[in-house]
Amino acid sequence: MAAGGDDNPDDGKRRLPVLQPREPSPREPHAKEGDDLGELGLLDRSLPGDEEDNRPPWHWIGFGAAATFFAWLPLSALAGFATIRIAGGGPRRISPATGVWLVAAHTLAFVIAGFLGGYLVGRFSRVAGRKEAALGGAGAGGLAWGIAASQGTPGGSLVWGLLLAVMLLLGAAAGYAGGRTGLRGRKGGEAAPPG
Repeated sequence: MAAGGDDNPDDGKRRLPVLQPREPSPREPHAKEGDDLGELGLLDRSLPGDEEDNRPPWHWIGFGAAATFFAWLPLSALAGFATIRIAGGGPRRISPATGVWLVAAHTLAFVIAGFLGGYLVGRFSRVAGRKEAALGGAGAGGLAWGIAASQGTPGGSLVWGLLLAVMLLLGAAAGYAGGRTGLRGRKGGEAAPPG
């Protein structure tokens, strides 16, 4: 009798499920008889993109928005730091010209992040395309706008409305461009899904 109360008439030892032999799947035509690693289940020959993507396309909108937003955070911090260092001012002493450069640097950082988020959607999804990548970028723009608006910075409703429109458009355009580029990089040059 083995430890744990399991009866095994062969040798009294428990066997790990990982070490049990398995049949090669039809997707593994190169697994041969005597291929120990394949038989024991220790070597998985499937690639990350081989299985069918079971997620609905709208999941990829969320993935794209999250990727864009989290790529934008370090890029934005780097852009702000570099701009202030180059301008020679400190965080408390920013000239109007430096302020313009700061806005331009943060905008460029957001566009780059939107492109990267869209590329992720286009490259790694089998069901989402340019439309989902653009919506993900727009979602990240709306999230960034919401965080900025919650800070209570003065500016008036017209300024905040225009800023929202700009953030949505920039995010959508950058995400669309990234998604389009990502679709070209899909394995096997797969055709883009509609949208």
